[in-house]
Amino acid sequence: MSSFIIARDLPEALEIMGRGEARIIAGGTDLMIHLRQARLSSRQAPPVILDVSRLPELQRLEPGAPRPFVGAGVTFHRLESDPEVARHLPLLAQAASMVGSLQVRQTGTIGGNVANASPAADGMTALTALGARAEIASLKGYRECSIEELVTAPNKTTLAPGEIILGFTVEEAPPAGQVFAKVGRRQAVSVARLNLAISLDPQLGDPRIALGACFPSPRRLRDVEKLIRQGEPGRQLWQAAGQQAAQHFTDVCGWRSSAVYKAPAVTRVTERALERAWQALGGAA
Repeated sequence: MSSFIIARDLPEALEIMGRGEARIIAGGTDLMIHLRQARLSSRQAPPVILDVSRLPELQRLEPGAPRPFVGAGVTFHRLESDPEVARHLPLLAQAASMVGSLQVRQTGTIGGNVANASPAADGMTALTALGARAEIASLKGYRECSIEELVTAPNKTTLAPGEIILGFTVEEAPPAGQVFAKVGRRQAVSVARLNLAISLDPQLGDPRIALGACFPSPRRLRDVEKLIRQGEPGRQLWQAAGQQAAQHFTDVCGWRSSAVYKAPAVTRVTERALERAWQALGGAA
């Protein structure tokens, strides 16, 4: 039987985590499934479940700041419904609106989405495209790292025992040309078969494209970004970018059975998302 502790403040939470026996719960949409699976398979549950949902440090949400910040404890429902998030970080608002059901979005948190490190995590792909950096605390102090550095493999992160993700910082407010796209087996309450996050600036000087649910963890398509930087905006460039994105996918993953579906899907989704992002900046179709 696990002990359940509600952290009163961050120092207490860090002290409890420092003992090395606790698992964090905020929304619990992932952890509760793991606990149920552990019980059914007779695996030992963690000695301590630490509730960090009331810590103000994890509830900070400053999308309009010079360095936008999103607390790890912020729920997907809050991200999708906050007008300031929609204004300054539309990519994250769009991704949040596509996570699970309304019930999941009401409780599931962006920090849990990253810490669980599912390859298909919608929030994680959006944060990767935004160039977000995780702020992480422990009794040893604070550190920052990119999402790509934090998530190393399916359900694997570089989080050390005793560390807590406080939130995510975007180095500067991104441009308005942001689009999140998702392909699933059905229209709603679907795990992504692929998801794509795009951020464009009017000069195409800093395009950011992240593809998820196709690799062990979401990754920036830097060769596609280079192609866009060197091209002229328009349908021809978007089509070439889609084809290169699909080529990158097959180069990394090989021509496995799912590639028959995913490769052409990556091509079309990338092309359409780039066109939508350019239109969001006021560019012609």
